[in-house]
Amino acid sequence: MRRRSQLTILLALLFLLPFLHLEIERSDESWLLLVDGRPVDIAGRISQFWTSATLQCERTEVLPAHHPLHIQTLDLIRTYSLPDSLTANVVALNRVDQWLLAQVKFERLEPAVVVLQISGLDVVIPQGGIWSGPTFPHTPEPLIRRFIASRVPGVPSELLGCFAYEL
Repeated sequence: MRRRSQLTILLALLFLLPFLHLEIERSDESWLLLVDGRPVDIAGRISQFWTSATLQCERTEVLPAHHPLHIQTLDLIRTYSLPDSLTANVVALNRVDQWLLAQVKFERLEPAVVVLQISGLDVVIPQGGIWSGPTFPHTPEPLIRRFIASRVPGVPSELLGCFAYEL
């Protein structure tokens, strides 16, 4: 074979070979890259990197377990979906202004991320403010951010962007 035809074949293989191993699939309001059938959340990883690199989290407050809002949040979540919610354990609770974001584990229920709003002396769960379920194969934070932001208008982007998935 001549050198030029070898180079042409090599370039054709380099261009066509990835198409034999790569596919793109729509999943949960995002895209997954399938590498030999295995899903990889490239869009989620890029989103998480961008959020981590650009978001300022100075206003985000981490509330400890003894904080009154932490206790009030736990009580509200434990009575939300009886009897299984009685085993709720708030793993992390963040606050920005009048908004809270709780990461919750249960004995029998799937882990959940719950957005709450402080209204006067009460803490309430707004309509659509609960995400629960597995995230695989997606990167958890971007998936949960999209879900909550699309269902609860007004949640501060800083609150959603500054939580680190701990479930």
